[in-house]
Amino acid sequence: MKEIRGLTVGAFTAALPILETKCASAGVAVVMEPALPKIRVSGISRWLTPRKGLIQQTLRYRSEDHFWFTFFHECAHLLLHSRKEIFIDMQKGAGSAGPKEEAEANTWAADFLIPSSAMRAFRMGFTGTETEVRSFAEKLGIAPGIVVGQLQHEKVIAHSALNKLKVYLPSSGGD
Repeated sequence: MKEIRGLTVGAFTAALPILETKCASAGVAVVMEPALPKIRVSGISRWLTPRKGLIQQTLRYRSEDHFWFTFFHECAHLLLHSRKEIFIDMQKGAGSAGPKEEAEANTWAADFLIPSSAMRAFRMGFTGTETEVRSFAEKLGIAPGIVVGQLQHEKVIAHSALNKLKVYLPSSGGD
């Protein structure tokens, strides 16, 4: 998982085959699916057999921070929750997981990408500059866009702020 986290700093097109290979060696198939129009599904995770997991993911919203957060969110469902459930996660609206499972997966993914103690310390001195975000991301070994996405999600900065630090991924259709 830590090796996969490190893939966030590289080009997405180079990272995807490595991500798929690393997950396959751990018994988890990763499949990219086109986003369907008017259906805001970002990811699905489930166990196909007791030893074979599946993460299906779209490029909905097309930004690296959404992609990587969704990927680790789906990993959390596989690691933390029932092997009998199918987890369908949607960016807006209810997915198939209950509120408790969704909160756990969200917290786990956010903390795996940016440890909460590191984010708290960073926020205390953050003045809103691109340089601060780049330096913090480099120290953590993740893409700066992921830091921006978390800061936007936590309403530390506006959703329009620092977006030039995000990498936008190829269209998956249906966006």
